[in-house]
Amino acid sequence: MIPPRFIPPLSCLTFLCALILSCLALTACQGTKPPAEPSPTVSPTATLSPTVTSSPWPVASQVDGDRAYRHVLVLAEDIGSRPAGSGAERQAAQYISQQLITYGYRTQVQEFTFEYYVEEAPSLEVVEPTPLSLNPAALRLSAGGEVTAEVVLAGLGRPHDFPPEGLKSRIALIERGELSFSDKVTNATAAGAAAVVIYNNVEGPLRGDLQEESSIPALSLSQAEGRQLQAMLEEGPLTVHLSAKLAQETGMSQNVIGRSPQDDCRVVVGAHYDSVAAGPGANDNASGSATLLEIARVLELGGQQEGVCFVAFGAEEPGLFGSRHFVTTLTSQGQPSPQAMVNLDMVGVGAEWQLMGSPALVEKIDQGAAALGLDPLPTEPRLNTDHLSFMAADIPAVLIHRFEDPRYHTEFDRAEFVEPQLLEEAAKLTLLALAALTSP
Repeated sequence: MIPPRFIPPLSCLTFLCALILSCLALTACQGTKPPAEPSPTVSPTATLSPTVTSSPWPVASQVDGDRAYRHVLVLAEDIGSRPAGSGAERQAAQYISQQLITYGYRTQVQEFTFEYYVEEAPSLEVVEPTPLSLNPAALRLSAGGEVTAEVVLAGLGRPHDFPPEGLKSRIALIERGELSFSDKVTNATAAGAAAVVIYNNVEGPLRGDLQEESSIPALSLSQAEGRQLQAMLEEGPLTVHLSAKLAQETGMSQNVIGRSPQDDCRVVVGAHYDSVAAGPGANDNASGSATLLEIARVLELGGQQEGVCFVAFGAEEPGLFGSRHFVTTLTSQGQPSPQAMVNLDMVGVGAEWQLMGSPALVEKIDQGAAALGLDPLPTEPRLNTDHLSFMAADIPAVLIHRFEDPRYHTEFDRAEFVEPQLLEEAAKLTLLALAALTSP
Protein backbone atom coordinates (compact mmCIF):
# COMPACT_ATOMS: atom_id res chain seq x y z
CA MET A 1 0.00 0.00 0.00
CA ILE A 2 1.24 3.47 -0.84
CA PRO A 3 0.94 5.64 2.31
CA PRO A 4 -1.17 8.78 2.04
CA ARG A 5 0.77 11.95 1.31
CA PHE A 6 -0.01 15.56 2.08
CA ILE A 7 1.25 17.64 -0.84
CA PRO A 8 1.16 21.45 -0.89
CA PRO A 9 -1.57 22.96 -3.12
CA LEU A 10 -0.71 23.23 -6.79
CA SER A 11 0.47 26.71 -7.62
CA CYS A 12 -0.69 26.37 -11.20
CA LEU A 13 -4.14 25.27 -10.10
CA THR A 14 -4.67 28.03 -7.55
CA PHE A 15 -5.57 30.34 -10.41
CA LEU A 16 -7.83 27.62 -11.81
CA CYS A 17 -9.64 27.46 -8.49
CA ALA A 18 -10.33 31.19 -8.56
CA LEU A 19 -11.46 31.01 -12.14
CA ILE A 20 -13.79 28.09 -11.53
CA LEU A 21 -15.31 29.70 -8.45
CA SER A 22 -15.91 32.92 -10.35
CA CYS A 23 -17.94 31.06 -12.96
CA LEU A 24 -20.05 28.91 -10.69
CA ALA A 25 -23.08 31.05 -11.47
CA LEU A 26 -22.81 30.26 -15.17
CA THR A 27 -25.14 27.64 -16.56
CA ALA A 28 -23.80 24.94 -18.87
CA CYS A 29 -23.74 25.75 -22.57
CA GLN A 30 -25.84 23.59 -24.83
CA GLY A 31 -23.95 21.40 -27.32
CA THR A 32 -25.12 19.77 -30.49
CA LYS A 33 -23.65 16.85 -32.35
CA PRO A 34 -21.40 17.80 -35.26
CA PRO A 35 -22.82 16.75 -38.62
CA ALA A 36 -19.70 15.11 -40.03
CA GLU A 37 -17.47 12.32 -38.80
CA PRO A 38 -13.81 13.31 -38.51
CA SER A 39 -10.81 11.43 -39.77
CA PRO A 40 -8.50 10.04 -37.07
CA THR A 41 -5.65 11.97 -38.69
CA VAL A 42 -7.27 15.38 -38.26
CA SER A 43 -6.73 17.16 -34.97
CA PRO A 44 -9.91 18.63 -33.46
CA THR A 45 -7.83 21.67 -32.42
CA ALA A 46 -6.78 22.65 -35.93
CA THR A 47 -9.02 25.71 -36.23
CA LEU A 48 -8.72 27.06 -32.67
CA SER A 49 -6.47 30.04 -32.07
CA PRO A 50 -4.80 29.83 -28.64
CA THR A 51 -5.72 33.34 -27.56
CA VAL A 52 -8.18 32.47 -24.79
CA THR A 53 -5.63 33.13 -22.05
CA SER A 54 -6.40 36.82 -22.40
CA SER A 55 -10.16 36.22 -22.30
CA PRO A 56 -12.03 37.47 -19.24
CA TRP A 57 -14.00 34.18 -19.18
CA PRO A 58 -12.80 31.39 -16.89
CA VAL A 59 -11.15 28.33 -18.40
CA ALA A 60 -14.33 26.32 -17.84
CA SER A 61 -16.09 28.47 -20.40
CA GLN A 62 -13.70 27.13 -23.06
CA VAL A 63 -14.96 23.55 -22.68
CA ASP A 64 -16.61 22.42 -25.91
CA GLY A 65 -18.78 19.30 -25.86
CA ASP A 66 -18.79 19.11 -29.64
CA ARG A 67 -14.98 18.93 -29.73
CA ALA A 68 -15.06 16.13 -27.19
CA TYR A 69 -17.72 14.33 -29.21
CA ARG A 70 -15.42 14.28 -32.24
CA HIS A 71 -13.03 12.12 -30.25
CA VAL A 72 -15.92 9.75 -29.48
CA LEU A 73 -16.54 9.43 -33.22
CA VAL A 74 -12.91 8.57 -33.88
CA LEU A 75 -12.61 6.03 -31.07
CA ALA A 76 -16.00 4.35 -31.42
CA GLU A 77 -16.66 4.60 -35.16
CA ASP A 78 -13.38 5.07 -37.03
CA ILE A 79 -11.48 2.64 -34.76
CA GLY A 80 -14.43 0.72 -33.31
CA SER A 81 -14.37 -2.05 -30.74
CA ARG A 82 -11.13 -1.87 -28.71
CA PRO A 83 -10.72 -5.07 -26.66
CA ALA A 84 -7.75 -5.14 -24.31
CA GLY A 85 -4.63 -6.39 -26.05
CA SER A 86 -6.00 -5.92 -29.57
CA GLY A 87 -4.57 -3.95 -32.47
CA ALA A 88 -7.58 -1.61 -32.25
CA GLU A 89 -6.77 -0.84 -28.61
CA ARG A 90 -3.20 0.05 -29.60
CA GLN A 91 -4.51 2.22 -32.45
CA ALA A 92 -6.68 4.08 -29.94
CA ALA A 93 -3.65 4.56 -27.67
CA GLN A 94 -1.71 6.06 -30.57
CA TYR A 95 -4.58 8.44 -31.35
CA ILE A 96 -4.83 9.62 -27.74
CA SER A 97 -1.05 10.08 -27.53
CA GLN A 98 -1.03 12.12 -30.75
CA GLN A 99 -3.79 14.40 -29.47
CA LEU A 100 -1.97 15.04 -26.18
CA ILE A 101 1.22 15.87 -28.08
CA THR A 102 -0.79 18.30 -30.22
CA TYR A 103 -1.95 20.02 -27.03
CA GLY A 104 1.64 20.48 -25.83
CA TYR A 105 2.07 17.52 -23.48
CA ARG A 106 4.97 15.13 -23.20
CA THR A 107 3.62 11.61 -23.61
CA GLN A 108 4.74 8.16 -22.54
CA VAL A 109 3.26 4.87 -23.71
CA GLN A 110 3.59 2.56 -20.71
CA GLU A 111 3.35 -1.08 -21.80
CA PHE A 112 2.40 -3.97 -19.54
CA THR A 113 1.28 -7.58 -19.75
CA PHE A 114 -1.87 -8.94 -18.18
CA GLU A 115 -3.45 -12.34 -17.58
CA TYR A 116 -7.05 -12.70 -18.64
CA TYR A 117 -9.69 -15.34 -19.16
CA VAL A 118 -11.10 -16.21 -22.54
CA GLU A 119 -14.69 -17.33 -22.17
CA GLU A 120 -16.08 -20.09 -24.28
CA ALA A 121 -19.79 -19.67 -24.88
CA PRO A 122 -21.44 -20.72 -21.59
CA SER A 123 -24.43 -23.05 -21.66
CA LEU A 124 -27.50 -23.57 -19.52
CA GLU A 125 -29.72 -26.55 -20.29
CA VAL A 126 -32.87 -27.64 -18.50
CA VAL A 127 -32.51 -31.40 -17.91
CA GLU A 128 -35.76 -32.13 -16.08
CA PRO A 129 -38.70 -32.07 -16.34
CA THR A 130 -38.64 -30.76 -19.96
CA PRO A 131 -35.40 -30.28 -21.93
CA LEU A 132 -34.80 -26.62 -22.82
CA SER A 133 -31.75 -24.69 -24.08
CA LEU A 134 -31.25 -21.14 -22.77
CA ASN A 135 -28.89 -18.31 -23.80
CA PRO A 136 -26.76 -17.28 -20.81
CA ALA A 137 -23.76 -14.98 -20.57
CA ALA A 138 -21.01 -15.27 -17.97
CA LEU A 139 -20.56 -12.41 -15.53
CA ARG A 140 -17.06 -11.02 -15.90
CA LEU A 141 -14.67 -12.62 -13.37
CA SER A 142 -16.99 -15.62 -12.95
CA ALA A 143 -15.35 -18.91 -12.07
CA GLY A 144 -15.45 -21.66 -14.63
CA GLY A 145 -16.98 -25.06 -14.04
CA GLU A 146 -19.78 -27.49 -14.82
CA VAL A 147 -22.71 -28.08 -12.49
CA THR A 148 -25.81 -30.25 -12.76
CA ALA A 149 -28.15 -29.42 -9.89
CA GLU A 150 -31.59 -28.39 -8.77
CA VAL A 151 -32.56 -24.74 -9.27
CA VAL A 152 -34.14 -22.78 -6.40
CA LEU A 153 -35.60 -19.28 -6.30
CA ALA A 154 -33.40 -16.94 -4.26
CA GLY A 155 -35.20 -13.59 -4.64
CA LEU A 156 -32.83 -10.62 -4.91
CA GLY A 157 -29.94 -12.55 -3.43
CA ARG A 158 -30.32 -11.31 0.14
CA PRO A 159 -29.79 -13.97 2.83
CA HIS A 160 -33.38 -13.69 4.03
CA ASP A 161 -34.57 -14.36 0.45
CA PHE A 162 -33.09 -17.85 0.47
CA PRO A 163 -35.33 -20.88 1.16
CA PRO A 164 -35.34 -22.20 4.75
CA GLU A 165 -33.51 -25.36 3.70
CA GLY A 166 -30.70 -23.22 2.25
CA LEU A 167 -28.85 -23.34 -1.05
CA LYS A 168 -26.40 -26.15 -0.37
CA SER A 169 -25.22 -27.74 -3.64
CA ARG A 170 -28.04 -26.10 -5.59
CA ILE A 171 -28.19 -23.36 -8.23
CA ALA A 172 -29.61 -20.04 -7.05
CA LEU A 173 -31.90 -18.19 -9.47
CA ILE A 174 -31.66 -14.52 -8.51
CA GLU A 175 -33.30 -11.40 -9.91
CA ARG A 176 -31.23 -8.32 -10.71
CA GLY A 177 -31.77 -5.33 -8.42
CA GLU A 178 -30.95 -3.71 -5.05
CA LEU A 179 -27.62 -5.51 -4.49
CA SER A 180 -24.55 -5.54 -6.71
CA PHE A 181 -23.89 -8.68 -8.72
CA SER A 182 -20.89 -9.37 -6.49
CA ASP A 183 -22.96 -9.14 -3.31
CA LYS A 184 -25.55 -11.52 -4.73
CA VAL A 185 -22.90 -14.07 -5.68
CA THR A 186 -21.08 -13.67 -2.36
CA ASN A 187 -24.28 -14.26 -0.37
CA ALA A 188 -25.21 -17.31 -2.43
CA THR A 189 -21.68 -18.71 -2.10
CA ALA A 190 -21.78 -18.28 1.68
CA ALA A 191 -25.10 -20.17 1.72
CA GLY A 192 -23.49 -23.11 -0.06
CA ALA A 193 -24.77 -22.60 -3.63
CA ALA A 194 -23.01 -24.52 -6.38
CA ALA A 195 -23.68 -21.80 -8.96
CA VAL A 196 -25.68 -18.61 -9.49
CA VAL A 197 -27.90 -17.47 -12.35
CA ILE A 198 -28.95 -13.79 -12.28
CA TYR A 199 -31.73 -12.66 -14.61
CA ASN A 200 -32.50 -9.14 -15.77
CA ASN A 201 -35.20 -7.02 -14.14
CA VAL A 202 -35.84 -5.14 -17.37
CA GLU A 203 -36.37 -6.34 -20.91
CA GLY A 204 -33.38 -7.63 -22.80
CA PRO A 205 -30.19 -9.61 -22.12
CA LEU A 206 -27.98 -8.97 -19.13
CA ARG A 207 -24.21 -8.56 -19.06
CA GLY A 208 -22.40 -7.52 -15.95
CA ASP A 209 -19.19 -7.50 -13.94
CA LEU A 210 -18.17 -8.89 -10.60
CA GLN A 211 -15.84 -6.84 -8.47
CA GLU A 212 -13.54 -9.82 -7.90
CA GLU A 213 -13.24 -13.39 -9.11
CA SER A 214 -15.97 -15.66 -7.82
CA SER A 215 -15.41 -19.16 -6.49
CA ILE A 216 -18.52 -20.58 -8.20
CA PRO A 217 -19.89 -20.13 -11.74
CA ALA A 218 -22.07 -17.03 -12.14
CA LEU A 219 -24.18 -16.64 -15.30
CA SER A 220 -26.78 -14.12 -16.40
CA LEU A 221 -30.04 -14.42 -18.36
CA SER A 222 -32.49 -12.10 -20.05
CA GLN A 223 -35.62 -11.14 -18.17
CA ALA A 224 -37.76 -13.34 -20.44
CA GLU A 225 -35.67 -16.47 -19.89
CA GLY A 226 -35.37 -15.81 -16.16
CA ARG A 227 -39.12 -15.56 -15.84
CA GLN A 228 -39.48 -18.69 -17.94
CA LEU A 229 -37.40 -20.62 -15.41
CA GLN A 230 -39.37 -19.05 -12.58
CA ALA A 231 -42.65 -20.20 -14.14
CA MET A 232 -41.28 -23.73 -14.55
CA LEU A 233 -40.25 -23.77 -10.88
CA GLU A 234 -43.78 -22.89 -9.85
CA GLU A 235 -44.89 -26.14 -11.53
CA GLY A 236 -42.39 -28.30 -9.66
CA PRO A 237 -38.69 -29.21 -9.22
CA LEU A 238 -36.28 -28.14 -11.95
CA THR A 239 -32.84 -29.54 -12.73
CA VAL A 240 -30.37 -27.83 -15.08
CA HIS A 241 -26.87 -28.40 -16.40
CA LEU A 242 -24.66 -25.30 -16.33
CA SER A 243 -21.28 -24.94 -18.02
CA ALA A 244 -18.84 -22.03 -17.92
CA LYS A 245 -15.46 -22.76 -19.48
CA LEU A 246 -12.60 -20.29 -19.21
CA ALA A 247 -9.05 -20.40 -20.53
CA GLN A 248 -6.29 -18.13 -19.20
CA GLU A 249 -4.16 -16.21 -21.68
CA THR A 250 -1.55 -13.41 -21.58
CA GLY A 251 -2.09 -10.10 -23.36
CA MET A 252 -0.14 -6.89 -23.94
CA SER A 253 -1.71 -3.49 -23.37
CA GLN A 254 -0.55 0.04 -22.66
CA ASN A 255 -1.33 3.20 -20.71
CA VAL A 256 -0.91 6.61 -22.33
CA ILE A 257 0.47 9.22 -19.93
CA GLY A 258 0.45 12.92 -20.76
CA ARG A 259 2.51 15.31 -18.61
CA SER A 260 3.22 19.00 -18.77
CA PRO A 261 6.80 19.92 -19.73
CA GLN A 262 7.53 20.45 -16.03
CA ASP A 263 6.93 16.70 -15.50
CA ASP A 264 4.95 17.32 -12.33
CA CYS A 265 2.26 14.71 -11.64
CA ARG A 266 0.41 15.74 -8.49
CA VAL A 267 -3.13 15.14 -9.74
CA VAL A 268 -4.20 12.43 -12.18
CA VAL A 269 -7.17 12.75 -14.51
CA GLY A 270 -7.86 9.27 -15.85
CA ALA A 271 -10.16 7.30 -18.12
CA HIS A 272 -9.94 3.88 -19.71
CA TYR A 273 -10.07 3.70 -23.48
CA ASP A 274 -10.47 -0.03 -24.09
CA SER A 275 -13.90 -1.56 -24.69
CA VAL A 276 -15.50 -4.97 -24.58
CA ALA A 277 -15.39 -7.01 -27.77
CA ALA A 278 -19.17 -6.98 -28.11
CA GLY A 279 -19.49 -3.37 -29.22
CA PRO A 280 -17.79 -0.10 -30.17
CA GLY A 281 -17.72 1.23 -26.60
CA ALA A 282 -18.90 4.77 -27.36
CA ASN A 283 -20.13 5.51 -23.85
CA ASP A 284 -17.98 2.83 -22.18
CA ASN A 285 -15.57 4.45 -22.42
CA ALA A 286 -14.84 6.59 -25.45
CA SER A 287 -16.93 9.21 -23.65
CA GLY A 288 -14.54 9.39 -20.68
CA SER A 289 -11.43 9.33 -22.89
CA ALA A 290 -12.85 12.10 -25.10
CA THR A 291 -13.65 14.23 -22.06
CA LEU A 292 -10.12 13.69 -20.73
CA LEU A 293 -8.71 15.02 -24.01
CA GLU A 294 -10.98 18.07 -23.92
CA ILE A 295 -9.89 18.89 -20.36
CA ALA A 296 -6.25 18.56 -21.41
CA ARG A 297 -6.88 20.97 -24.28
CA VAL A 298 -8.51 23.72 -22.23
CA LEU A 299 -5.95 23.52 -19.40
CA GLU A 300 -3.13 23.92 -21.89
CA LEU A 301 -4.87 26.85 -23.58
CA GLY A 302 -5.24 28.53 -20.20
CA GLY A 303 -1.64 27.79 -19.23
CA GLN A 304 -2.86 25.77 -16.25
CA GLN A 305 -1.73 22.26 -17.12
CA GLU A 306 1.25 22.16 -14.75
CA GLY A 307 0.86 19.56 -12.02
CA VAL A 308 -1.92 17.65 -13.81
CA CYS A 309 -1.20 14.33 -15.51
CA PHE A 310 -3.61 12.70 -17.93
CA VAL A 311 -3.62 8.92 -18.01
CA ALA A 312 -5.63 6.88 -20.51
CA PHE A 313 -5.74 3.37 -19.09
CA GLY A 314 -5.64 0.20 -21.15
CA ALA A 315 -7.11 -3.17 -20.17
CA GLU A 316 -9.71 -1.86 -17.72
CA GLU A 317 -12.45 -4.18 -18.91
CA PRO A 318 -10.72 -7.48 -18.04
CA GLY A 319 -9.78 -6.28 -14.54
CA LEU A 320 -8.36 -2.74 -14.03
CA PHE A 321 -4.95 -3.89 -15.22
CA GLY A 322 -3.85 -0.52 -16.62
CA SER A 323 -4.58 1.55 -13.53
CA ARG A 324 -3.14 -1.12 -11.24
CA HIS A 325 0.06 -1.15 -13.28
CA PHE A 326 0.30 2.64 -13.19
CA VAL A 327 -0.07 2.77 -9.40
CA THR A 328 2.32 -0.15 -8.87
CA THR A 329 4.92 1.55 -11.07
CA LEU A 330 4.78 4.67 -8.90
CA THR A 331 5.70 2.54 -5.90
CA SER A 332 8.37 0.42 -7.56
CA GLN A 333 10.13 3.45 -9.06
CA GLY A 334 9.94 5.49 -5.89
CA GLN A 335 7.86 8.23 -7.51
CA PRO A 336 5.77 10.51 -5.26
CA SER A 337 2.14 9.60 -4.91
CA PRO A 338 -0.39 11.86 -6.63
CA GLN A 339 -2.40 14.11 -4.37
CA ALA A 340 -5.63 12.78 -5.88
CA MET A 341 -7.19 11.10 -8.92
CA VAL A 342 -10.34 11.95 -10.89
CA ASN A 343 -11.78 9.10 -12.98
CA LEU A 344 -14.13 9.56 -15.94
CA ASP A 345 -16.10 6.46 -16.92
CA MET A 346 -19.36 6.38 -18.91
CA VAL A 347 -20.17 10.10 -18.90
CA GLY A 348 -22.12 10.45 -22.16
CA VAL A 349 -25.43 8.67 -21.50
CA GLY A 350 -27.86 8.47 -18.59
CA ALA A 351 -30.37 10.35 -16.47
CA GLU A 352 -28.24 11.62 -13.58
CA TRP A 353 -24.70 12.36 -12.46
CA GLN A 354 -23.19 10.19 -9.76
CA LEU A 355 -20.06 10.70 -7.68
CA MET A 356 -18.29 7.78 -6.00
CA GLY A 357 -15.04 7.50 -4.12
CA SER A 358 -13.23 9.27 -1.29
CA PRO A 359 -15.93 10.96 0.83
CA ALA A 360 -14.11 14.28 1.38
CA LEU A 361 -13.47 14.76 -2.33
CA VAL A 362 -17.00 13.69 -3.27
CA GLU A 363 -18.43 16.19 -0.80
CA LYS A 364 -16.36 19.07 -2.14
CA ILE A 365 -17.41 18.45 -5.72
CA ASP A 366 -21.04 17.98 -4.75
CA GLN A 367 -21.11 21.28 -2.88
CA GLY A 368 -19.81 23.27 -5.82
CA ALA A 369 -21.72 21.47 -8.58
CA ALA A 370 -25.08 23.08 -7.76
CA ALA A 371 -23.72 26.49 -8.73
CA LEU A 372 -22.87 25.03 -12.14
CA GLY A 373 -26.50 24.04 -12.57
CA LEU A 374 -25.64 20.38 -11.95
CA ASP A 375 -26.89 18.10 -9.20
CA PRO A 376 -24.75 14.96 -8.91
CA LEU A 377 -25.79 12.23 -6.51
CA PRO A 378 -23.09 11.07 -4.08
CA THR A 379 -23.29 7.27 -4.16
CA GLU A 380 -21.71 4.40 -2.27
CA PRO A 381 -18.87 2.79 -4.27
CA ARG A 382 -20.39 0.04 -6.40
CA LEU A 383 -18.69 0.27 -9.79
CA ASN A 384 -15.49 -1.65 -10.39
CA THR A 385 -13.40 0.86 -12.33
CA ASP A 386 -10.01 2.57 -12.28
CA HIS A 387 -10.37 4.96 -9.33
CA LEU A 388 -10.43 1.90 -7.05
CA SER A 389 -6.80 1.12 -7.94
CA PHE A 390 -5.82 4.50 -6.49
CA MET A 391 -8.04 4.23 -3.42
CA ALA A 392 -6.52 0.82 -2.68
CA ALA A 393 -3.15 2.61 -2.51
CA ASP A 394 -4.50 5.29 -0.14
CA ILE A 395 -4.65 7.92 -2.88
CA PRO A 396 -7.91 9.94 -2.69
CA ALA A 397 -9.97 9.40 -5.81
CA VAL A 398 -13.40 10.14 -7.21
CA LEU A 399 -15.39 8.62 -10.07
CA ILE A 400 -17.55 10.92 -12.19
CA HIS A 401 -20.19 8.73 -13.80
CA ARG A 402 -23.55 9.02 -15.53
CA PHE A 403 -26.29 6.58 -14.48
CA GLU A 404 -27.40 4.45 -16.23
CA ASP A 405 -26.84 3.09 -19.75
CA PRO A 406 -28.80 -0.04 -20.77
CA ARG A 407 -26.67 -0.37 -23.94
CA TYR A 408 -23.25 -0.63 -22.32
CA HIS A 409 -21.29 -3.80 -23.05
CA THR A 410 -23.47 -4.44 -26.10
CA GLU A 411 -23.25 -3.82 -29.84
CA PHE A 412 -25.62 -0.88 -29.35
CA ASP A 413 -23.14 1.23 -27.34
CA ARG A 414 -22.73 3.54 -30.33
CA ALA A 415 -21.73 7.17 -30.76
CA GLU A 416 -25.22 8.21 -31.85
CA PHE A 417 -26.43 7.77 -28.26
CA VAL A 418 -23.68 9.88 -26.66
CA GLU A 419 -24.71 13.47 -25.88
CA PRO A 420 -22.06 16.20 -26.39
CA GLN A 421 -23.70 18.32 -23.69
CA LEU A 422 -23.02 15.61 -21.11
CA LEU A 423 -19.35 15.46 -22.12
CA GLU A 424 -19.20 19.20 -21.54
CA GLU A 425 -20.78 18.84 -18.10
CA ALA A 426 -18.36 16.04 -17.20
CA ALA A 427 -15.42 18.25 -18.13
CA LYS A 428 -16.72 21.09 -15.97
CA LEU A 429 -17.27 18.74 -13.03
CA THR A 430 -13.68 17.58 -13.43
CA LEU A 431 -12.37 21.16 -13.49
CA LEU A 432 -14.40 21.76 -10.34
CA ALA A 433 -12.72 18.74 -8.78
CA LEU A 434 -9.28 20.07 -9.68
CA ALA A 435 -10.18 23.41 -8.15
CA ALA A 436 -11.52 21.72 -5.01
CA LEU A 437 -8.15 20.09 -4.46
CA THR A 438 -6.56 23.49 -3.86
CA SER A 439 -9.29 24.90 -1.61
CA PRO A 440 -8.94 24.84 2.20
